[in-house]
Amino acid sequence: MNYKIQSLNGFKMYFDQVVNVFKAKYDTDEDINLDKLAEITGLNRRKARLILNYLADLGLSQKASLKSTELGRLIHKYDDFLEDKGTLWIMHYLQGTNDYVIIWNRLLNFLGNVDTFTREDLLELFVDLETQIGEYTYKNHIGKEIRIIIDAYTNQRFSNLYIIEEQNKKYKVNKNPEVPNLILLAAIKRYQDINYPGATSISINEIATAKNSPGRIFFIDEHVFRQKLEELKNRRYIGIESRADLDQIRIKTNKSFEDIIEVYYGGKEWN
Repeated sequence: MNYKIQSLNGFKMYFDQVVNVFKAKYDTDEDINLDKLAEITGLNRRKARLILNYLADLGLSQKASLKSTELGRLIHKYDDFLEDKGTLWIMHYLQGTNDYVIIWNRLLNFLGNVDTFTREDLLELFVDLETQIGEYTYKNHIGKEIRIIIDAYTNQRFSNLYIIEEQNKKYKVNKNPEVPNLILLAAIKRYQDINYPGATSISINEIATAKNSPGRIFFIDEHVFRQKLEELKNRRYIGIESRADLDQIRIKTNKSFEDIIEVYYGGKEWN
């Protein structure tokens, strides 16, 4: 079974705990172990490990080992309390595009295509898993993870993104949120690196609508997405090629995903 049902083993995403583990890991030396991490954060060893694994799923820590990552060090340098909306958008994008964290991945891809939904709608996204994981896990663990994700976006810190709100026992998806342009560009770069490593251009329709694309995961309609690309073009971050049978962009830099995020934070110039 090459996927994870529960990102935090059924615990709610209390961001103060996530921040405590993130800061403790990066405030101390590279060789911190779980016992020390638990001591610093006041969490038990199991909970500290669960949160560290969650951070690893986002690329903010290495799996198995407790070693740092370039992205984790970067975010710790500029936003160690994980409060900046750009940071939250990056975390949202990384957890939404991780196929291994299957509930988050399918759910956020689905929400990019709907305006309203119920919990029952979300449970139906996983009917194919019932024969693989058993009826109990299907009804209880998946249902619980769905509730945790909704809670993360309506009551916990991801609610600051204002993309999901409860309305009369249903939920509304707020489309076209204010994603910072450089965060959008970083997500495009990430998508390109994963799906087309080494490519110099990429289809606009794909990055606006495909599974795990920035447009889909950020809940941006295609016409609004194209407007944001024009803004990036006007800042000379990208080139747009829309002639004959071409409809694509070129990112005008050799900067990495992490480099673009650092430009967003103000720690690095574009040129």
